[in-house]
Amino acid sequence: MPIALVHRPLSAAFAAALAVCGLVSGCSASDHASGDERPSRPAADGRPSSPQLPDGISPMGSTHTVAAGAWSVKVEGFERLPAGVAASPAPAGWNLYAARLTVTNQRSQIATAPRTELTARYGALGRQAKPEEPGAAQPGDDERVRVRPNGSVTTRITFAFPGEAGGQRVTVTAETTPEGLAQPEALFFEGALPGRATASASETPLAAGPSGSGSTPLGQWHAGSLRLSTVSVNGSGSTRTAELDLSVANRGADPMTGLGTTLRVFTGQELHLAATIHPVYGYPDAAIAPHRTATQTVAFRIPQSAVGGLVTIEAVGTDGAHVPFEGRLG
Repeated sequence: MPIALVHRPLSAAFAAALAVCGLVSGCSASDHASGDERPSRPAADGRPSSPQLPDGISPMGSTHTVAAGAWSVKVEGFERLPAGVAASPAPAGWNLYAARLTVTNQRSQIATAPRTELTARYGALGRQAKPEEPGAAQPGDDERVRVRPNGSVTTRITFAFPGEAGGQRVTVTAETTPEGLAQPEALFFEGALPGRATASASETPLAAGPSGSGSTPLGQWHAGSLRLSTVSVNGSGSTRTAELDLSVANRGADPMTGLGTTLRVFTGQELHLAATIHPVYGYPDAAIAPHRTATQTVAFRIPQSAVGGLVTIEAVGTDGAHVPFEGRLG
């Protein structure tokens, strides 16, 4: 039986993100912005550690415990899939890779498997992979799986990565919510995609931009922790589609809540409000691993008359901070 996987609701502009895929299961008995990597200390629960990873991140294939030891969680992968294997094809220029999620009931009684959501981020900027669109056999989110004592459930999760992501670092956030709890526990696993990274695919985050008064130019980091890329504009007509990358760097040793940033887009010198982008429905917001960066592409609509003009984007953080960025539209 497949384990129930969940995803957050998204707007139509982001419908490709956070869908979960092709399930195969069974029950049985360092870069500037992401921080310097440093040796890990053994975790208190005895989970494996790696001298190449920061504290709080384990190698792919390691086992974490959640719910006070009631469940263990393991993520293994990634394996490139040949064409035609997955329920839906990869986008043009992208490849499909599979990871395996295993949850094990550590208790001496039958229990309901926890809901688990996986988010995969690749490269120095932590760009997000696209989980495969679910097929017709995808179970409802309310379907729960009962697991026998010491039994396990294994699910295959398929992600699409762009061709240039081969050989790059992949950090997987597993957000696990045991039955009866409202908040998930965030676990982090890391490995690399098969293949060899190319020079053109190696993105290096820019140096920190200004952190004092005034606006930060689009494309620069604010205080080394927040960046909005320059804005690209596409399409034609009276309104156009604009896109930018939102990057948040977790420079600490603890997980961060996630991107968690609302963007307010103003055009022209008069600061006409063109769009407001909320993480609840504008983009996925999974927790960010220690000393890692997360980047999400967001889209919004602007009037054609604003193209080429001044744009001011205010980033409002979960702590209430307001950080303005300025640049040009297209």
